[in-house]
Amino acid sequence: MKMPTGQETISHAAPNGTVELAIRSAPFPGHPEIYSKKDIEKERELAEIDFYNGKTKEGFDIVLIPKTYSTSPGINIHAVKLPAGTSHLGYAASHTGKAHSSDDKVVAKYKQSIPTHFTYSPSILGYYHLSRFLDTGHIEPAIVRTMDLAAHKPLAELGEEKAIGSNNRKQWTELRALDEIHSNSTLYTEDGKQLYGALQANPTGEQSYPHLSDLGGAAAFAASAEFGRVTSPTPLKLNCKDDSGKLNQAAVQQIVQVKDLSDMVLMDFIMSQADRFSGNMHSQKVYIWIENGALKHKIKKGDPTKAAEQSKDTPPEAVLINRMIMKDNDAGLISGNSAKSYHLLDKISHMDPKTYNRLLDLQKELQKPEVAQWYETELLFTPTDFKTMKGNVDEAVSILTARKDKSLFLDANVSAAPGAEGTQEQEAETTPESNDVSNTPLAVIAGSVGRWEKGARNLQADVETVQRLLQAVAQRLQVPQIDPKGVDGKIARPPATSNTVAAIEAFQSRSNISIDGLIERTSQTWQALLQAAGGT
Repeated sequence: MKMPTGQETISHAAPNGTVELAIRSAPFPGHPEIYSKKDIEKERELAEIDFYNGKTKEGFDIVLIPKTYSTSPGINIHAVKLPAGTSHLGYAASHTGKAHSSDDKVVAKYKQSIPTHFTYSPSILGYYHLSRFLDTGHIEPAIVRTMDLAAHKPLAELGEEKAIGSNNRKQWTELRALDEIHSNSTLYTEDGKQLYGALQANPTGEQSYPHLSDLGGAAAFAASAEFGRVTSPTPLKLNCKDDSGKLNQAAVQQIVQVKDLSDMVLMDFIMSQADRFSGNMHSQKVYIWIENGALKHKIKKGDPTKAAEQSKDTPPEAVLINRMIMKDNDAGLISGNSAKSYHLLDKISHMDPKTYNRLLDLQKELQKPEVAQWYETELLFTPTDFKTMKGNVDEAVSILTARKDKSLFLDANVSAAPGAEGTQEQEAETTPESNDVSNTPLAVIAGSVGRWEKGARNLQADVETVQRLLQAVAQRLQVPQIDPKGVDGKIARPPATSNTVAAIEAFQSRSNISIDGLIERTSQTWQALLQAAGGT
């Protein structure tokens, strides 16, 4: 396998001197804005992990431990305080079980492809970048990582020895056999000395998704009450606030769940996921509240002591909900498509409008030769993989557009339902006090903003996003003409009286862009505005 060029490569030395590579893939062509600063930070943290002598920023030791408690083998990257006199492998031999102490944290997971099983590392990479383009699901960042075969061998032997169940042992045995031959060009580096795989950050506070994780197969999921809410033939009419104006936990949970499940089905349809409904549905507890008109969230700490401290700093009006995590995404593109086989996408009646619009954008992007090349060189897709995914996107668009405004309602908007003024949910720990939006997860607009006579849709949420970006740019560049003079989500009629239209045209003039007073989702003005505001 020829390794991707990437946007950044960190080298690490294996015990025998082999140089391993940690590669941060180049961003989706033409769309660096889809990745948040937190994504970039996590990618860099992953790339910095030294498998053999590494330590975390907090001083914990990095220890590799084979995953022995599920069918698919892989390596968990633990951060621990190694007891004096204990070797890395010795610690691993005593801690291969699923349970571990609060002082032993799994910070990442490493998986390589196994052609005889539903394990395919390009699928892991594909899900991460797809989730950022669609702004769907909660999927942790992932990078390409090579590993010296000699260093992998004792871990594979330990995995085989400690495997819980015949299926896991069988997969470790087959992986060991592949390593011995190391001639498969799709699994190993060109010199045959290293395997390659995907290294993915591990989410915090993870747990099985209530009830859904216990279902046996796609048919049981399709028949579940939870999916029944996603397929309900009537528009969502949820009262997300009580009479006092506080968030209603049950209503917020329902709309979050509807969005999570419709997002999951769409992504699994696109990526031809074969193994979602066999325990691979996870969640985390999240606090949600409205602050200064914006919907904010904060992940609940997994450690009981830290969680108790965290609750003291959480607004009393916050509601605690379960949010889906899509973390086991290695069975895509290689064998079957559960979402397609069971017609799950055809049954969806509720979707986030932003997800729908981003899907339409993705279909256009996949027509570009440079995007096809990016998937094959950076995410290690084969031409067949890309053709499969592209075909699935075309089919998904066909299914959903045929039903839009009929049996498909674009009403699963988590921010709009509780009446938040912001365009998206914001992570409380990283959202600044000012109007600078550079630390928000993703600045997006669903339609055009600006001059009414140019056909601008001027949706309130979109106008607010543009106004905040313009404010940030005006402040950053010290150009008052670019300031829209407020965030109210409105474009005045006639446009001559609109401060926002004047600010758009001032920005276009300064950026040497054709002045039309209009910002569209894929326009040069939108991309320039994101870059100028630091939204990349």
